[in-house]
Amino acid sequence: MDTTLETTERRSWDAVKTLVPAAIALILVIYLYLGTFQWWWWEWTYPGSFYAHALFVPFFVVAMIWRDREKLAAAPYDPSWLGMAYLIPSMLLLLVARKGDITTVESLSFMLLVLGASTMIVGKTRTRMLLFPLLFIMLMMPLVPDQLINSIAFPIQLASAKIATFLLNALTLHSTRIGTLIQMDSYKLSVELPCSGFKTLVSLLTFTAAFAYLTDAANWKRWALFLTTIPLSLVINALRITLIGIVGELVSSKAAATFHDYSGFIVLILAFTFLFNFAKMLRCERFLGFSLDDPPKDAGSPAPKGEPGDHSEGRPAEPEMSWWSSLQNGLVAFKEHAAQAMNTACRVRGRTLPFMIGLIAFLVSVVAVQAVALRPIVPQPPISRRQVPMEFTAPGRTPGKTVTYTAHDDPGRDKLSKVVLETLSPSRVISRVYQGSDGSSIELFMTSGNGRHVFHDPHTCMLGSDALLTDIGEIDIPSRVGSVRVLETRFKTALQPEETEMLVCYLVDGKMVPRTEDVRNHIIVQTFFGDGGKPSYWLRVTQKSAGTDQEKREQAINFVSGLWEQIGPILEGKAPGEVDTKPEAIPDGETAVAD
Repeated sequence: MDTTLETTERRSWDAVKTLVPAAIALILVIYLYLGTFQWWWWEWTYPGSFYAHALFVPFFVVAMIWRDREKLAAAPYDPSWLGMAYLIPSMLLLLVARKGDITTVESLSFMLLVLGASTMIVGKTRTRMLLFPLLFIMLMMPLVPDQLINSIAFPIQLASAKIATFLLNALTLHSTRIGTLIQMDSYKLSVELPCSGFKTLVSLLTFTAAFAYLTDAANWKRWALFLTTIPLSLVINALRITLIGIVGELVSSKAAATFHDYSGFIVLILAFTFLFNFAKMLRCERFLGFSLDDPPKDAGSPAPKGEPGDHSEGRPAEPEMSWWSSLQNGLVAFKEHAAQAMNTACRVRGRTLPFMIGLIAFLVSVVAVQAVALRPIVPQPPISRRQVPMEFTAPGRTPGKTVTYTAHDDPGRDKLSKVVLETLSPSRVISRVYQGSDGSSIELFMTSGNGRHVFHDPHTCMLGSDALLTDIGEIDIPSRVGSVRVLETRFKTALQPEETEMLVCYLVDGKMVPRTEDVRNHIIVQTFFGDGGKPSYWLRVTQKSAGTDQEKREQAINFVSGLWEQIGPILEGKAPGEVDTKPEAIPDGETAVAD
């Protein structure tokens, strides 16, 4: 009894000595990447996120490692200092990224850290075997700039709206589509960008990649499973929009909003059901240890003498275990393998310890350098709502004359609908209608904040509402504080007989950029190389009266000239902005948005 107790205590102490260095290394990694992890969490969980699937990635990685547990256990243990070839550039990237607040580079740094630490602690051979699960972690990192997502997503958004409209009409629920807006008899459904189907596509690409990897089958069958993602995502997303429309039309808009919030689970259930049955149709063997083959109909009949499965003469073969029994056996096996892994770790602790100490010492040195040498760029606050005047004067059409523009102080001033606010995620919103003393009425819309989210392409957005934009060209508008370059464009909807004058301007890191493609390029560069901490802005000035005659065009241009004298120095970073409250949302009314 004493010997058994002594052995148990010794094993417990060995486990503690094995786990303590690993825990210290883990704490250091969390300290170094805490800001990165917080950013990931925000990207995963904000409404309309394209990365909501990331929450499932760790479970997929664990399942992949579990499936290959026997191969990993049989592989030789060969820890190597070659892991430093990953760790050194990883930490250099982290320090550079932390200095410039470049979150994308921080994510890439973390991936190199994982590969380096695995090579040093787990070994070269096992790291090669784990390469796919480790690289799969990248699918949970927000690496793709929103600007690229927006340009890719719109065609899918439009196609989803078309298919949903077709299905609703096929079900005798009269529906009319205007761009991405579906109008039914008593319900209106707007298929916004987060509901484009691209979000579903990204999620299903991740899900089917894991499903295909975890399926035991020939490579061509795995590729067939993976390549079904594109048509599958489009059909399932259109079906989801259709169901939201059905609930809104037959029940209520409130019920549709509730159904919409939870309908994302339908996507996963339908996708898994399809993939599971498609894998069975392809005659794949197993998925995560569970057989995909249907048992023969005569599985319970006695096996003839002398044939395989004839355990006793005249006695039927044992039936296959139920999924519940398989699951229970799997949990028992998991516990046994975990104990074996701990015993193995304790047994090789002597070989692992130098590498673990080296990793800890390296991470401690990076923490010290970061604390002493790095002073990250502090983001500057954007223009406050108070700094945008409610009243100002602008040049008139007659030389020497001025026009006074006044904005009404209504409750909805400087607010956006909840859906638009969630899509753009701005840190500041200015949304006002100014009445001119010459009878003109001009709308100012401006957002500011982090470049990845404040970017807004009116061509894509307005085309979704069946409004066609026609770019006229770039013009320089003079003012007393310098000229401002804007893009002159005009738009017309299906219900609007005349075009309307619109002027658009972007500022990225204090620099004026008139065209959306140039903005996209600037912000992609920022994604990987950082910025100076200056906020980005998007401005849109729109004539409220339809028509593009010279008078309306000059009114819009003069409006920008007068307004720029008030806000131009702040937007260009020559004068400081002010801390202000976060933008507020206004109700969406009866319009439901599927995200």
